[in-house]
Amino acid sequence: MAVGGFDLESAAMKAMKTKHACGPERDPEFFEDVDKLFAKYPEAAGRYAVTCRRLELEILKIDFSKQVGVTRIDDGRIITEFYDRDDDIVRSAHHACCEWPQDDDGHCHKICPE
Repeated sequence: MAVGGFDLESAAMKAMKTKHACGPERDPEFFEDVDKLFAKYPEAAGRYAVTCRRLELEILKIDFSKQVGVTRIDDGRIITEFYDRDDDIVRSAHHACCEWPQDDDGHCHKICPE
């Protein structure tokens, strides 16, 4: 069925055959364990979420060992811009870490307003 020149059936079939970039469909065992962890700590679970970092890693090619996301709120939008860790904006920002990596590099990956 075509809508506005767009073939919905072809798009749906392509989406079904495409490997998911992230999420429970891609990593079901991981998400099963995350669900168990969130259930074990329901109060803390409300403060956190699992996010896909495909945009940062594959599209923007962010190297978190050299760069950090600096987040700000602007006119009702949450905006994250990436800067080199030694940039004056990063050093002068009055922010707190709001994204912790799983790896052992010790670097915060995103800082947010306090």
